[in-house]
Amino acid sequence: MSRHDLHPIIHFCLLILLFSSSESIHTLAPKKAPSERLVPIGSTTALECEPYTSANATWYRDKHVIAVVEGHKNAILNGRVPRGGEERIPDIGFLVIYDVQKEDEGIYYCQRENDTKWGEVFQLKVAFVDEVSENEKIKVEPIVPILGRPLTLKCPVPNAYPLPKITWTVNSLPISHISSDYFSFPNGTLIISHFSYHHFGYFECNINNFAGHSSVNAFIDSRDLVATFESLKPTFINGCSAALRSSLFMFLLGCLVTSGAVLIYLICAVCLLKPGRPRRVLRPTFWSRTDPRLAPGFRKAVVPLPDCFVNARMLPPPAQNLPNA
Repeated sequence: MSRHDLHPIIHFCLLILLFSSSESIHTLAPKKAPSERLVPIGSTTALECEPYTSANATWYRDKHVIAVVEGHKNAILNGRVPRGGEERIPDIGFLVIYDVQKEDEGIYYCQRENDTKWGEVFQLKVAFVDEVSENEKIKVEPIVPILGRPLTLKCPVPNAYPLPKITWTVNSLPISHISSDYFSFPNGTLIISHFSYHHFGYFECNINNFAGHSSVNAFIDSRDLVATFESLKPTFINGCSAALRSSLFMFLLGCLVTSGAVLIYLICAVCLLKPGRPRRVLRPTFWSRTDPRLAPGFRKAVVPLPDCFVNARMLPPPAQNLPNA
């Protein structure tokens, strides 16, 4: 056999190898819109080739054959076992994925052998929150806090899906229960508008969604504090403004203003009172009666006048000496 006669045989063998190696790749796919299925990482999910029949079905992921499901038996993807122990799943032809991982994401669909029809199409999404690396810390700007100046803390947000919610705590208490000086933003930034002594402690940012949780903390100590004359001015002003907004301070201020007004009225009444015509009365009546010009309309004596103190004009005229008869 010549060399030229071997070429067709070699080409035929190469074609067989090519087809055999591409058996696990499916060039066709259903034209249905996939329905999204979001599952937490490490959990278990089961896919059913709907509508259900007892016929065998072939499962594909991104056009690759991954399992063949018999009518009354489940197929376990990659032979995995559940993370938390044995799980009871009925044997009705599910494609079971234990301990879901990120690499399991993709488009899953099945084809039944009895009628070669396509089943439902699933787009598998994995929800997760990565752990914060030990090398990543909360970024503090400025590095050395300054009294009365703004302080910014930035949380290192790890990879997560869906977008996680970031919350802050100070000494294990939510910032909403501590002070109005804190302003947090969805991107993990915390701003303290006027840093002061009561802002020392442990700052912790928590990153979580329904699939996981991660956190990182930092400690701000008074030894890392810089206090300057200029930085003390905003602190003093803030303290004064806080005192002015206090309800107790406003009450005391109202009492002081009222007392001062009454005192000024009395002083003006005594100093500006014009003296009237002198009365010929005994001295005790000057203290026992109220001058009507101090409070018009109140004419009644504060202390009743005793009978022994009378006006000289009220006395009867002295009796004239009559000639002896």
